[in-house]
Amino acid sequence: MRVIAGTARGMKLFAPKGLTTRPPLDHIKEALFNIISGEVEGVNVLDLYAGSGSFGIEALSRGAASAVFVEEDRAAIEALRKNLKKTGFLEKARISRLSVQSFLEKLSSGGRLFDLIFLDPPFRISLIEIRTVFKVLQQADLIEESAMVILRVNSIRDVPVSPGFDLEKDRTYGDSRLLFYRRRKA
Repeated sequence: MRVIAGTARGMKLFAPKGLTTRPPLDHIKEALFNIISGEVEGVNVLDLYAGSGSFGIEALSRGAASAVFVEEDRAAIEALRKNLKKTGFLEKARISRLSVQSFLEKLSSGGRLFDLIFLDPPFRISLIEIRTVFKVLQQADLIEESAMVILRVNSIRDVPVSPGFDLEKDRTYGDSRLLFYRRRKA
């Protein structure tokens, strides 16, 4: 696993040992960023279920202004910290060691706005939990009006219906499916 492009291009990233995270393969990350290439520069990123931080770090390498990483697994956070230090992005990043639900509840009481959200939950997570995350994102004042949410799920899963969001793209790469949602304008 490495950074594909940008200022940290080619740097290898640490991944936690064990099966608690499933870092995206380089070709999946490359395909994702090719699709959103014009939407990364200067944005604020929210990386939910961040794991080793691969998506958020790639965005920072490609010019994102800042990134908040939400992860509750201790080993994943250690790998994430190492990756941010190695790539030189510690100053542009914040790590929150909370569950995604706790983080969203805490932040919705007055937080910052995000332009680009990566949602990479464990494949075992239910569609109900994914819908709940979308609902909180839509109802709370957390995301910009035209924000994009990119969801990575198992390729055999149903597409979650997400209130307040339109599905713009749906791509499958092996056992991963990338779903690109745009916040529906009010």
